Amino acid sequence: MTAETRIAEGVESPWRALVTAEGLHDAATAWTALMLARVEDMPGAAPIACSVFLMRDGSPVLIGTTPEARSPGSEMISAARSAHDQGRAVVRGRMPEQGQAGAVAAAVPLEVDGTVLGLVGLEMRPVDRGILSHTMRNLQWGAAWMRDAMRAEQSRADAKRHEQAVHALNAVVTVAEREAFPTAARAAVTDLATRFGCDRVSLGLRRFGRTRVAAVSHSAQFSRRMALIRQLAGAMDEAVDQRATVLWPDETEVVMATRAHAQLGQAEGAGHIFTVPLWARDAFVGAITFERPADNPFAQDELDMLEAVATVIAPVLEEKRRADRWIITKAGEVVRTQFARLVGPGYLGRKALVTVLILLVATFWLLRADYRISADARVEGAVQRIVAPAFDGFVAEAPVRPGDRVAQGDLLVRLDDRELALERLRLVTARARQQIEFDSAVAARDRAETRIRASQIEQADAQIALIDEQVERTRMRAPFDGLIVSGDLSQSIGSAVDRGEPLLSIAPDGEYRVILDVDERQIRDVEVGQTGELRVTALPETTFPFEITAITPVARYRDGQTVFEVKATPSGDLSALRPGMEGAGRLLIDTDRRVIAIWSRPIRDWTRLKLWQMGLVE
Repeated sequence: MTAETRIAEGVESPWRALVTAEGLHDAATAWTALMLARVEDMPGAAPIACSVFLMRDGSPVLIGTTPEARSPGSEMISAARSAHDQGRAVVRGRMPEQGQAGAVAAAVPLEVDGTVLGLVGLEMRPVDRGILSHTMRNLQWGAAWMRDAMRAEQSRADAKRHEQAVHALNAVVTVAEREAFPTAARAAVTDLATRFGCDRVSLGLRRFGRTRVAAVSHSAQFSRRMALIRQLAGAMDEAVDQRATVLWPDETEVVMATRAHAQLGQAEGAGHIFTVPLWARDAFVGAITFERPADNPFAQDELDMLEAVATVIAPVLEEKRRADRWIITKAGEVVRTQFARLVGPGYLGRKALVTVLILLVATFWLLRADYRISADARVEGAVQRIVAPAFDGFVAEAPVRPGDRVAQGDLLVRLDDRELALERLRLVTARARQQIEFDSAVAARDRAETRIRASQIEQADAQIALIDEQVERTRMRAPFDGLIVSGDLSQSIGSAVDRGEPLLSIAPDGEYRVILDVDERQIRDVEVGQTGELRVTALPETTFPFEITAITPVARYRDGQTVFEVKATPSGDLSALRPGMEGAGRLLIDTDRRVIAIWSRPIRDWTRLKLWQMGLVE
């Protein structure tokens, strides 16, 4: 009797089940029964079992088989894997030989839009290869039914995902449009209640290990002392503590604690309650509770939809809540988070770093050292004498240059004295003429004339003496033994100079002073009589001790900072020093001070000033 004959006789329930199947599992069960019956009518096929597999995570998962009590054999599983990997029909097992039946497993991939979604398989014992080939053709033709069923299932799944995405996007937009978290939370639960036909939707947030109700649909305000609010918080805690969604009443076989949900339902008359924990930032941050009347239960698709929407809006609500907190709350959370990471598991690198920092702070707190102040320094002569002309003139000779050592009385600069020499010659000639006239008056015994000529001779002598003094002043000499500090006239011979114009500077040899530019933030620590050390750039290996002699009370701006000039007198062997040398000086302020106090001094001073400016300290 063929399959068509049985259908004609009324045994047509598998066909009706296949045509009217609402799900993939029902379609697979009906299809395997029909395919097995069809192969049984083929002489010599000897079918054993027919199966349908769905691919999940790269492995075939059985969704329907006939007979139902039989599990696929190893050859069937191997054939299914090979068919999926190769994308074509595969036969595994012992092929039929002459006079000996085979034992094979055949698998045909079900490809939809270029993707293998599942496979159909048949285990049989064909008597020859012809029967095997004929059976494979029937299996491939019949696979079109299951291919269409999988395509329809995929379409339903795509439509479901699309609907979930639309609802989730609408919920996210509702939250994002509001600036403040309370407004956003209230708008979100009200929108969800309206969209999914719920009597009430409530949102709760976790805080210190408990859930507090933050928003209730269609309610602008509520008291946390209300019995309803406490019952809602208990139901949310029940779901969060179990880390799973809770449905009440639950007709499935899943064992869940629903006592708090039952109390809420009995107290408020809710027929169906569904609570979804909210997961964000690697933690459960709250929960959403949906309530419906008894005549409007949640369908499975709706439960999946609500869970998907809650999963999507949870991070958005959490970010909105975090952004709406007080700054002191944010700071406190940061401190708690960092402390939890330090004392909790993991974060070994951070723990090691904090341990090292604590050890360093403790070490520097216990260690004591000399407190010194560093400052830029330069060397000057203890006294500097300016060499300047007493009258206008021209440079005739300049035998010295900066850096030359001179002795007292050495010629430094000579001015041109030719005009003075001519003037002296004129005066000497005039005196000689006056002397002759004086002698004539004496010989003539003319007393009046004698007195006049004597007076003129004295006047001429005074003028000659003045000229001689001026000639001597054209020769500027060293007032003491010293060193030429500045002024190079070797390229200015013959040039005009004005009266009082500085030509050279000379400093006493071996007598110097040190000028330190001390930062204004450290000047309060400097006192007259303190000692220090100087090193100049030209002599980095030599240290010159010095002592503070004066502190200039006037500040000046230098290289981007305000400094005060501090004068000091160096001691020791100063033969290698020269005026104009620059370097660095270190002042010894204290010989016993904590290292951490020395290093943190600038930060503490800056912080104290800023706090005072803000009026936080007196």
